[in-house]
Amino acid sequence: MDTSPSPLEAVAGSAPRATETTGDIYPFVRTFPNPHAKALRESGRPFLSRLALSTLLILLGLGGGVEILTLWWVQTPAARVQNLSEELIMGAQLTGLLGGYLLLIEVALMARLPWLERRIGSWLASLHRYLGGYLMMLLTMHVTFVLIGYSLSLGAPVPTVLIGILRTYPDVLIATISYLLLLGLGLSSIRKIRRRLGYERWHAIHLVAYPAGVLAFSHEIAMGAQFTRNMIARDTWTVINVAVAVAVVYHRFYLPLKRHMRHRLRISHIVAEAPDTISVYITGVDIDRLNAQGGQYFRWRFIAPGCWYQTHPFSLSAHPTDNTLRLTVKGVGAYTRRLKRRLRPGQRVLADGPYGAFTAYLRRRKKVLLVGGGVGVTPLRAIAESLGGNERDVIFAQRASTEKDLLMVDELMRMQRQGKLTFLPVLGKRGKTARDDPMHPLRLRESIPDLREREVFICGSPGMVAATIRNLRRAGVKRTYIHTELFDF
Repeated sequence: MDTSPSPLEAVAGSAPRATETTGDIYPFVRTFPNPHAKALRESGRPFLSRLALSTLLILLGLGGGVEILTLWWVQTPAARVQNLSEELIMGAQLTGLLGGYLLLIEVALMARLPWLERRIGSWLASLHRYLGGYLMMLLTMHVTFVLIGYSLSLGAPVPTVLIGILRTYPDVLIATISYLLLLGLGLSSIRKIRRRLGYERWHAIHLVAYPAGVLAFSHEIAMGAQFTRNMIARDTWTVINVAVAVAVVYHRFYLPLKRHMRHRLRISHIVAEAPDTISVYITGVDIDRLNAQGGQYFRWRFIAPGCWYQTHPFSLSAHPTDNTLRLTVKGVGAYTRRLKRRLRPGQRVLADGPYGAFTAYLRRRKKVLLVGGGVGVTPLRAIAESLGGNERDVIFAQRASTEKDLLMVDELMRMQRQGKLTFLPVLGKRGKTARDDPMHPLRLRESIPDLREREVFICGSPGMVAATIRNLRRAGVKRTYIHTELFDF
C-alpha cells in the first residue's frame, strides 16, 4: 500500500504557514480575507446567468429565423412553384434570406457590445465560429440553386446563365464579389489553414466581412423578391442592418478611440518573469473607470516599432489597481517574441476593452479550484486575487509537463504563504491510467477529496481544457460548476 502523501499534501507541507494542525489535508492557515469580496460579487451578480442569457439570445435568433421563413412562405404562393426549375429558384430565395440573416447575426456577434461581452464573453466568439460553416453552406446553396434553376428554366448551360446574369444585373455582380470575399474568409477559418496563416493574417482577412456585409445588403434590397414586394419588410430589414452597422462602428472604432484619448495609457515598466516571459505594467489616467476585473482581457496595440499595426488579445495577469494594469506575455510566436524585444517603458498603448465574463463574479460556491496551463495561468492568477478566499477555499492547480514550464511560481507561492490559496503544481504528460496521467479522475479525487464541492475555473489551450473538463466530469463535478476560457483563435 502506497503511504506517500498526495500531491496536494506534499505541496501544502512544503510551504511556510502561520500555524498548522495534523489530521487534515488542508492545514489551518491564518487568512487575510477581503472584506469587500462578498459584497462586490453580490452587487455585480447579474439577474440572468450566463446559461440563461445565452439561451435567451439563441431563442431570439431562432425567432428571427422563423420570421424570415414566414415572410418567404407568405410571398411564395403554390401557384408559382409548378416545376423543378421554379422550386430551385424559390429555394434560392429562401437560402438567400436565411444566409443574409445569418450574416447579420455573425457581424452582430463580433460588434463587441460591452454589456454582452462582459456577461457572456468567449461564448459569443465560439458561437460566431460555429455558425460560420452554416453561413457558407447557405450562401453556396443560394448560388447553386440560382444557377441550376435558371439553367433549367432557360434551357442554357450554367456558364452561359452565369455570364448572362452578371451582364444583365449589376447587383448580382456585387453579390458575387460579396460571396467570394466571404468564401475566402470561410476557408481561412479552417483549422489547418488558420494555424498556417497565423493570428495577424487571419485577423486581417476577417476584416473583409464588413465590406462583404455592405455589398450583400445592397443586393438583398435591390434583388430580393420578398423586399421588393413588401415595403414593410424592406424598411424593417434596412433598420436592423443600419442598427448593427452603427453598433459595429460605435463599439469597434469610436469607443476604443475615446478610451485612448481619455486614459492615455503608457508602459510603466517591464519585468522578466522567465527567459521567454515578460510582465508589462501599464499606467494611465482614471484607469479605475475602465471597471476591469481580474480574468478579463483587452485587445492591445503597442505603439512600438514593428508592433503598432497589430492588435492582439491578452488577459490581465493581476487584478487592476486604481492606476495600473498588468499583462503577462509568453514568447510562443513571432509577435510575442517581437514584443519582448521591442517594448520599452514610456511607449504609448491603445487598449480596447475590457472584455470577457471569466471573472470571480461567476463564483457561486465557497470552495474553488483554479486549473491553468501555459499562459492560461495569467487570468486565473488575477481571478485568485479577487476571490477573497483562504488556503482551504482556493486551490490553484497549474498543469505543466515539467517544473521548468511552470509560470508565476514565485507569485503563487507568495499568495500561498499569505494564506490566500493552495498552490498545486500538476506535472507530467497525459496518460490513460491513473499512474500515467496526473489529471486522471482517481488522482484528482485523491489530491482534492472535496473536489465535488468546488466550483472550477479552467483556462488554457483547447486540448488541455477539453481533457480537464472530461476528467472533472468523470470525477463527479457537475458541468454547471465548470467555467472555461480558451486561448485560441
